[in-house]
Amino acid sequence: MIEVELKFQLPENKKKSVLQALKAKTAEKIRLQAKYYDTPDRLLAQQHVALRLRLEGQEWVQTFKASGKTHLERIECEVKIGKSNAEPEIDLSLFQAYPEVMQRLQAALGDQAKTLCMQFKTDVQRTYRVVEVDGTHIEICLDDGEVSTPERAEKICEVEFELKSGSAETLILFTQEWVKKYKLWLDVRSKAERGNLLATNQKTSPATKAKALVLDKKMSNDMALRLMIGNALAQLLPNAAFIAEGIAAHEHIHQARVAIRRMRSALKTFGRWSSDVDTSWEAALGDLQRELGVSRDQDVLRDEILPKLVESGAPFKSLPKEKYGQLKAYQTFEKPEHVCLLLQLLAFSIHNDKSSKKKNLKKQASDTLDRLLKKIIQDASKFASLKTEQRHRLRKRAKRLRYSIEFVSGLYKSKRVSQYLSQLQSIQEILGDYNDMHMTETYFEALTTEDPTYWFAVGWSRGQQSQLIKDASEQLERFRQQPSFWKTK
Repeated sequence: MIEVELKFQLPENKKKSVLQALKAKTAEKIRLQAKYYDTPDRLLAQQHVALRLRLEGQEWVQTFKASGKTHLERIECEVKIGKSNAEPEIDLSLFQAYPEVMQRLQAALGDQAKTLCMQFKTDVQRTYRVVEVDGTHIEICLDDGEVSTPERAEKICEVEFELKSGSAETLILFTQEWVKKYKLWLDVRSKAERGNLLATNQKTSPATKAKALVLDKKMSNDMALRLMIGNALAQLLPNAAFIAEGIAAHEHIHQARVAIRRMRSALKTFGRWSSDVDTSWEAALGDLQRELGVSRDQDVLRDEILPKLVESGAPFKSLPKEKYGQLKAYQTFEKPEHVCLLLQLLAFSIHNDKSSKKKNLKKQASDTLDRLLKKIIQDASKFASLKTEQRHRLRKRAKRLRYSIEFVSGLYKSKRVSQYLSQLQSIQEILGDYNDMHMTETYFEALTTEDPTYWFAVGWSRGQQSQLIKDASEQLERFRQQPSFWKTK
């Protein structure tokens, strides 16, 4: 019942090349016409469940689908109906032989099963071929068609790689050559999600935020790190899909940056826990974060800094057009090198290294956090006298400590962790404000040669920095006096 697959969006101008790669003349072809059902208030979609009736060639198939443990997996249950003179209707009793499916449908629908109705359709021409890679059988499919409602339609042009047998890790790594050759970009959204958005006339789902990770203190360090990376990818990949399509809201970009910072924190802090970590990953994630950071800085300048400047009497009311909007964030997740990076991290996250020795995970985590804290304390005691780049280094370390603690927090008593994180988050916020003011100073100072009125913003941001340095020093001193929760019995 577990379907393992990866899906990528395909640029229209690469479709012919992919068909050639699939050897379209001898590849299998089938038309797939599907109807998706839900209640009027989308009870199934709310639980990430899909019900589908699909005509596959001349045979009807009824399918239940639900999200799996990772974005690589989906729960799938198919019941073959066969040929039918009349178009069949959805019939939940066909799943009676599958108790788990019936339980999930009952939990989602309650007494609303009778209100199920067709919400949208898909109609695609599938060209596919099965290949063997190191003993792993992979079905490569090109789906070309559309998803539609009576009011609107949206193009489908995507490539799917489905694991028929063998290693999921091999499947993931195999897709990299296709990404490089055909400019594919990773899309974890299902056709059902796209159809639901179309049916409700929405462009995007809400931005995906981080979910709590609970580690088992008996697991190996290696497995703990892989779960951290998988947890961060679960936050990043849905947001990245909307960004790559060019329809993301600011919150999608923000949450993508948070997910990348969390992954970088895991690799920097706990990277030594696994011998399979590629030392280039952290730097590559840094490049990815910086590309998205330009967009973030522009948003902060426009939405937060500019209104404060105007309120303070600035002699200008807007940002220079030639300086704003230079970055198109969607390009970040279309780049083959970034897509391949995400695939490598995904492969790492699902690999189970059974040879890895189990150690005292809680002690290892405590020792690791302690080393990072000592570096922060050393700079915290002299924050006011630090150079600007040293203050930024402290800010990054404080942020890394926070994310690192969140990853391993389940190993400790929750009340002490929450109290510690609360104070750490306050420090992170004030250091973030300081960083924004320094960014503001740098931005406007570069504009003063074109327009001297921007010196107002430079002076204003410097004044803000002076006050923030004083406030941060006081908070850091209080933080220095606080005992770390991982040292308490």
